[in-house]
Amino acid sequence: MEPPVPPTRLAIGLMSGMSMDGLDIALVQLDGLDERPEVELLACETRPYDEALRRRLQAARGPAGPEAEALDADLARLWARQVGEFLEHQDVAASSVAVLGSHGQTLFHRPREEGQPAETLQVGSGDLLATETGIPTVSDFRQADVAAGGEGAPLVPLADWILYAGDEASACHNLGSIANVTVVAPHVEDVIAFDTGPANALVDAFARRCPGAPPMDAHGRLSSEGDVDEDVLLTLYVKRATWLAQPPPKSAGYGTFGPELADAVLAAHPAAKPHDLVRTAVEFTARTINEAYEREVLTRFPQLQRVRFSGGGVRNPTLMEAIRHHLVRNDLKLEILDSVWADAKEAVAFALLADRTLRGLPGNVPGATGASEAVVLGRLSS
Repeated sequence: MEPPVPPTRLAIGLMSGMSMDGLDIALVQLDGLDERPEVELLACETRPYDEALRRRLQAARGPAGPEAEALDADLARLWARQVGEFLEHQDVAASSVAVLGSHGQTLFHRPREEGQPAETLQVGSGDLLATETGIPTVSDFRQADVAAGGEGAPLVPLADWILYAGDEASACHNLGSIANVTVVAPHVEDVIAFDTGPANALVDAFARRCPGAPPMDAHGRLSSEGDVDEDVLLTLYVKRATWLAQPPPKSAGYGTFGPELADAVLAAHPAAKPHDLVRTAVEFTARTINEAYEREVLTRFPQLQRVRFSGGGVRNPTLMEAIRHHLVRNDLKLEILDSVWADAKEAVAFALLADRTLRGLPGNVPGATGASEAVVLGRLSS
């Protein structure tokens, strides 16, 4: 029999996103054993990947291939070392941490389509993480939701509800590679969440086409030098019309709004200016976010006013100004989480989900993922 979970405990969350640029580590203290424990973020850190690992991860994208098994072990060993260094820097003993939650590195995510179930693949062995860190580890969160008929994403909504639920509904919008929204209602059964379209994935896919530029639109510099190309914008809408028109629950993968889409647009518009492509991707992101609010969010929550933004996209002022330009038309007030929480929130989410798994509590929101029921997520390794 597992020992009882103490009322006050430490948990670690790990998040490595679709951008494949580094690992976010968050250490939280949780107080209480009810549905919404009190959460205190004690420390967080981002460990960038070196260029060789980034290239290796990018080359491995897709359904399980020969590199996936090697990455499963190599990433787990790297992350274990980074967790050990992080805890040493915080002067926290691994033995004092109740659980570690690792999202893993997504190599492939295909949403449900035409009656076919979702497919999703994350690597970074939970067994190795547990062995190397000495901390009970929950990993492979998405598969239980997929088995229940869901898409395995988005999984952050329950954590958003734990962190931000109040007397009135509010929204949490994360700008990672993909943009996703959670509407945090007072009662968890009323929470809705879904991917709204691209965030950084498409912007950065075009940024890599700018001569001599970094492989991303750092601080909005590239997009600020371009103009919206209306023909390119129309092509983006046409090529992703089916996905955009699909009602929630829905999720998107890198294949939906990443380099594949950028290549198709470039083939259709070979004379388009590189900086204009980046600016147009920013505009497409902002418009699809606003359209998702008009079509799906405000129809259900007409009194909604507050939207909290987090994720790497908040550091792109061109993107945030474009989003603000569209959302203020609907009287929505934007709030950007402080730099610590903006980077840490998704890692914190997987610490919270791992804690729920440890306590035998479900971690998905069926209305967000499309699962038939709420299920306990992940696999516990100890």
